Amino acid sequence: MFTVYHSNQLDLLKSLLVELIRLNPLDNPFEPEQILVQSPGMSQWLKMELATSFGIAANLEFPLPATYIWKMFTQVLADVPERSAFNKEAMTWKLMEVLPKQLGLPEFEPLKRYLENDPESLKIYQLAEKIADIFDQYLVYRPEWIQQWEAGEIVAELGDEHPWQPILWQALYDQTLALGQSPYHRANLYEHFIDTLDNYASSGTLPANLPKRLFVFGISSLPPRYLDALAALGEHIDVHLMFTNPCRYYWGDIRDRKHLARLAANQRVTIKQLNVSSDGILHGDENVSDENVAVLKDTDENHYDDEMHNDVVGNSLLASMGKLGRDNMYLLSEMQVNEVDAGFVDIEPDSLLHAIQADILNLEDRQNDQILDSSDHKFPISDGDMSLSIHACHSPMREVEVLHDNLLAMFETETAKGLKPRDVIVMVADINAYSAAIQSVFGNAPGNRYIPFSISDRTAEQENPILLAFMRLLTLPESRCNASELLELLEVPAVMNKFGFDSNSFEKIKRWIEEAGVRWGLDEKTACQFELPEQNQNTWLFGIQRMLLGYAMPHDAGLFDGISAYEQIQGLDAELAGQLAGFIDSLISYREQLAQPQCVSSWTDLLNQLLDDFLAVELDGELVLKSIRDNLHRLHEQLADAGYQSLISPAVLTQYLQDKLSGERVSQRFLAGQVNFCTLMPMRSIPFKVVCLLGMNDGAYPRNIAPEGFDLMNGRTKAGDRSRRDDDRYLFLEAIQSAQESLYISYVGRSIQDNAEKVPSVLVSELIEYCQQGYCLEGDEALPVDQSAKRLKEELLVHHHPLVPFSPTAFSGDNPSFAAEWLPAAARHGEANKAFQLTALDAEPMVSDQGLVLELAELQRFWRLPVRYFFNRRLKVFFEPPMGVMEDDEPFILNGLESYLLRDELLALLLDAKVSNKNEDAVFAAFSAEQKAAGGLPVAAFGELDLAMTRTEVVSLADKIVPLVNRPLDDHEVDLIFHVDGHDVNLQGWLKQRYQSGLVRYRSGKVRAQDHLTAWFDHLCLAASHCGQQTHLIGTDKHLVLFIIEPDQAKAYLQDVMALYYHGLNQPLPYFPKTAQAGIQACIGRDGSWKDDEGTIDKSLKKMADCFNDGYLFPGEGADSYIARVWPQWNDELAAEASQLASRVLQAAILNSEVVEDE
Repeated sequence: MFTVYHSNQLDLLKSLLVELIRLNPLDNPFEPEQILVQSPGMSQWLKMELATSFGIAANLEFPLPATYIWKMFTQVLADVPERSAFNKEAMTWKLMEVLPKQLGLPEFEPLKRYLENDPESLKIYQLAEKIADIFDQYLVYRPEWIQQWEAGEIVAELGDEHPWQPILWQALYDQTLALGQSPYHRANLYEHFIDTLDNYASSGTLPANLPKRLFVFGISSLPPRYLDALAALGEHIDVHLMFTNPCRYYWGDIRDRKHLARLAANQRVTIKQLNVSSDGILHGDENVSDENVAVLKDTDENHYDDEMHNDVVGNSLLASMGKLGRDNMYLLSEMQVNEVDAGFVDIEPDSLLHAIQADILNLEDRQNDQILDSSDHKFPISDGDMSLSIHACHSPMREVEVLHDNLLAMFETETAKGLKPRDVIVMVADINAYSAAIQSVFGNAPGNRYIPFSISDRTAEQENPILLAFMRLLTLPESRCNASELLELLEVPAVMNKFGFDSNSFEKIKRWIEEAGVRWGLDEKTACQFELPEQNQNTWLFGIQRMLLGYAMPHDAGLFDGISAYEQIQGLDAELAGQLAGFIDSLISYREQLAQPQCVSSWTDLLNQLLDDFLAVELDGELVLKSIRDNLHRLHEQLADAGYQSLISPAVLTQYLQDKLSGERVSQRFLAGQVNFCTLMPMRSIPFKVVCLLGMNDGAYPRNIAPEGFDLMNGRTKAGDRSRRDDDRYLFLEAIQSAQESLYISYVGRSIQDNAEKVPSVLVSELIEYCQQGYCLEGDEALPVDQSAKRLKEELLVHHHPLVPFSPTAFSGDNPSFAAEWLPAAARHGEANKAFQLTALDAEPMVSDQGLVLELAELQRFWRLPVRYFFNRRLKVFFEPPMGVMEDDEPFILNGLESYLLRDELLALLLDAKVSNKNEDAVFAAFSAEQKAAGGLPVAAFGELDLAMTRTEVVSLADKIVPLVNRPLDDHEVDLIFHVDGHDVNLQGWLKQRYQSGLVRYRSGKVRAQDHLTAWFDHLCLAASHCGQQTHLIGTDKHLVLFIIEPDQAKAYLQDVMALYYHGLNQPLPYFPKTAQAGIQACIGRDGSWKDDEGTIDKSLKKMADCFNDGYLFPGEGADSYIARVWPQWNDELAAEASQLASRVLQAAILNSEVVEDE
């Protein structure tokens, strides 16, 4: 007997299942109970519940519907294979063989055009896969079409739409027969199965292997043919279908209000199109009889079809979201089954959530469109009710942070009720999109805020990087082999282990690769794949050769066979370089092999060897390798079943493995006794005290998957048809039903860029609207319906959260954040960081028993940027610049630093050549060859052009320098004593590059303010030593000469900057070189005189502000990390201090120098 049990409580249906098993055990204790479920999650929950009831759960089988029904076919019918020859995979590979042979037919012209330019057969594989999926749907939902096609009949309802499909199915069917395989498939077995069971029954016997009974548990819907097969089984064995029915009344014929509105609109359009004239003649159609005309004349907008008159809304949520269950109930009602009311548990409307559930249970709808001036008809809800809460956040990360806080609050307030982590389920439309945020927030919570959690349903790609590494290796022939891409591959732990690397050696290798000039391409052949000329520069092989040569040859040996040695490989680094070379050599070898089409056996052997050669996994990685090898084995079986003999191209194999492996879920820790994070999928309607839904965004849920353009079921829907959108709507309804105490919903409700409002999922909007129409806050009964609706939404339902977790708003209100680490920032009420504490630190001990020594170089380093020196030297704080991005393209242009270093190196060589009378052309030629061999120059003519321009600039600079350096003098030792803050300070150092012309300082770039000040200090030390000379400071933009000054004056200047140096060790000084130079230059008149009138001072301060603040295209000097930490913005106080300090430090240097014109 086929019995359907209805109840609104899954727990009650479970208890009924337990009692049926307990009261009527199977005669054979070794026979397993058959319990049909629709998801592994439901089977896992049911096993745990049965184990709780019986003390053990054993000898139970939980097959899926399609698998079980085919198993019944094989047990009841003769000659039915264990696996259908018309399974989706077999049809895909058969279509790969069959489809090309049909493209000459006129019906296949659209497909022929699509399949043009498909050298690797990737298009035809993808198309065959989609067609196989559509045919598989026809077998389940439109078996009558398949049977008519096989009989050579035309399906009248299809007309001539996509006429190639019947032809292709017949060819597929004939191909299957030609392979000697069974012609049976799901479409032609149902009737045969039912007739055979009837024949067995009439003869008084049944197949011995037929089960004694079957349970169908927790399945919301089944295709009509599946129900027919189960009903046929129910004629001979006991079939118990446990149907979770949200409503105690029959609701198979209720309709959504929007559906009714569409029907009404269509009816009006139909009436208007009839255009009946007053004399009874229907214009445009002379074949309408007078009788029909009379009927049409009586038609108006108040008389719709009987079907419309019979439609009722019932509960609007159930009508709108329950189509899937409604169709299933309709199909069950049409069958001759025994329906049993297993007990509908009344729900006390003591909270908003329970009131909604009670409305659905009793098919009630509190909406009353006739009453607008009051809300008396609405059900009052306490303003402290949190049973249903909707949260609008700015990002998925904030959604998870807010969820964590709310769960902590629930555990804190629900302790008396015994709420535990296992009582909470969190469902997400796409768990992969949220898993990183979940791991970050829940995984890093401190002990007092840690909530045990598990994430299930993640794909293998998310769970283990081994799969990503394998897929990257598989796509080697199509890859550019970028430096960053292969470094990511090498960083996978399994790959590092295989080639003997660790985290420390990896960082060293990363630096080598960058410095050796590796950008992209394994070798010179890689460029040819992209229709580029052969190019060895900047390839991996190029870099490896440089590394190995650097170890094998002396550093000054020059080029070897056009290769420039990379000099950083020394000593024990040779082993590391060899391991890296082995890695690249293996990649080059496999790239050639992976690029060739092969048979499946060859592919299997090659990929198994690739796994062995590149991956050394721990125990947890073995599952991933097993998954890869199992898929290769299944591919071998599929091709054998399909009789596919052609070679498989790399693109097709990669697509196949990508589809299979990315769809596998290796993380199945559902119901692990912790807070369960999982994907919102069918049959996750297991009851939990708290149900949370994340990512309920507009467009993200319900998931909108467009049907294929050639799907003939599209637009011809029938009851029981599968629809992903209807599935998602029913899942949302089931989530409402399965929440026992609280339903928590969140979505991205504000743009993280501009705070613009975003609407939630249409399902959330419908739920909010339903609540507004039927419920109001206590005390709002007298308000008009629109006002009470607004207050309910704003005061109770929807909670808007701030952009950041450290907002003061997050720590106020009824549910403050538990994240104590953000409280100090929130206490500033959203203000920027407080100003750096400029109170001087305790002075460092200046003098030891031997007195204090200050190096000249240290003084010069301080004045390059005093605030940086303060952080580094006194506070031991270093603001590291952000890590640079690994370059993946060969250089096409040199950046500013690269150009400077190139000029600097060439300048040193040309100066030496000029002074030593060497051949400058030969020096330049050697330098050019070295730079090209090192891979630092732009490729081809770009590099030649850059070298030529660099040479022009450097030769001009060298010509200015050479006349000044032809008569060198000995280096001068600086040894000066100064009295600073009551202590004697010994300033020591050496002055080099001293000539008869004076001190000569130069740089292969523009002269900067810090260069000017550094030269000035050298100049002062020389003058204070009574050896006064001019000092020359030469750059690409100008030639400065510093005047000779008196020793006493020089000492006075030095003593002042030294006193400031010691002051700057205890407190940051607002001296900014570029800003200071801009201010000083503004006070110097055209005649070189100093001006300090009010107008000039204002102009100077404006120039300083312009230099400090960010410009339109370039950042200002104030953007420096050290400066910004102490002085985040320019203000009057800072301007006064910076201006005074600039005058004190830099004014004398500028006034005592002049720009000279070189001849």
